Amino acid sequence: MKKMQSGDQKKDPKSGRNAIKYWKMFDIRFFGSSTDKLLRMLLGRIEAGKGKIWLTTVNTEFVMAARRDKYFADIINKSDVKVVDGIGLLWAKEVLKSPKGIRRWVKGLGVGIEILQGKRRECLISGSDLILNLSEMATKEKQKIFLLGGWENRAERSGKFLAKKFPGLNYSFCQGEPEQKNDEVISRINKFEPDYLLVAYGMKRQEEWIKNNLAKLKVRVAVGVGRSFDYYSGALKRAPPWMRKMGLEWLYSLIKEPKRWKRQLVLPRFIWMVLTEIT
Repeated sequence: MKKMQSGDQKKDPKSGRNAIKYWKMFDIRFFGSSTDKLLRMLLGRIEAGKGKIWLTTVNTEFVMAARRDKYFADIINKSDVKVVDGIGLLWAKEVLKSPKGIRRWVKGLGVGIEILQGKRRECLISGSDLILNLSEMATKEKQKIFLLGGWENRAERSGKFLAKKFPGLNYSFCQGEPEQKNDEVISRINKFEPDYLLVAYGMKRQEEWIKNNLAKLKVRVAVGVGRSFDYYSGALKRAPPWMRKMGLEWLYSLIKEPKRWKRQLVLPRFIWMVLTEIT
């Protein structure tokens, strides 16, 4: 696996300045700027009619899955924008600046302490928070949002929550597969013609679905949002703000759902990989 490469910049479509940063790590080119700059970029591309935008929210679980599965890695890299949805990736970005060995371990400890203090979060864009950001922007700009997926009626309940939080939000929803055939799902989305399509089919499946269907969809932006509908439907409580600030949302999820402990093992494996394997 290659070491992190230096970042680059692109002009902000609203300001014309070199404001949008990108950086490469784990063979993935990440969006390296703030949420505000991401939203301005999306809005600017929509207003300019520059085609569809496929956005993936990448976390450590994505990275480790991509290492095992080249097909999934290719899917991630086919998306237009890859945002950092995990404090572990921001930790790795800083730690990998140090050569492998004791200096990297010391760097890892220092950066870890800073993260627990709520620092180094400028480029963090979680899928759950992005749903709120896009809903707020859609309300202000008279745009439309479509919620697809989630267990049972969680897309519907999440839509009601968002509409209550952002009065005037124009949204629609669909549970999707396997309850509904894919052709019916696409037909419902295209009839609504949303600006933002939020797909909650879970990691891998949602990215594969977007890749296979984006060309057929009348949407502006498609985003995989994982289990975010669980939070906004009320099915699962999000971690308290102080835990989110410390980057411990994963720990809160583990406490609430101990049966997910096997999935959480990816985090120590990721940390060990960064500290010992990557040159």
